Amino acid sequence: MEEYNVRIFRSAQNDLRDIAEHLNMLTPDEAAQYFELFMEKAEALTSKPESCSMARDAQLRLRGYRVLSVGKLVLFYVINGRTVHLRRVLYAKRQYERLI
Repeated sequence: MEEYNVRIFRSAQNDLRDIAEHLNMLTPDEAAQYFELFMEKAEALTSKPESCSMARDAQLRLRGYRVLSVGKLVLFYVINGRTVHLRRVLYAKRQYERLI
């Protein structure tokens, strides 16, 4: 099976930095567990990114956005050829439609 490349956009990098700050408030064990879960799920994007569902929002769906849930987070990405463009990583309860 051919692997996909994952490109992390600056907006997603900023989101991940904010999430890391939040993880620092958790116990070390909780932070490690959450980080491991995140990495495990994100790694799946390199082999089967099309297995995740399309975004529920019609405008995002039209733009090709897919979503991957990781605990309380949602990863928003677009597949372009053999590259996965990770655009945002947001808390699931946020009004994300206007942030993407």
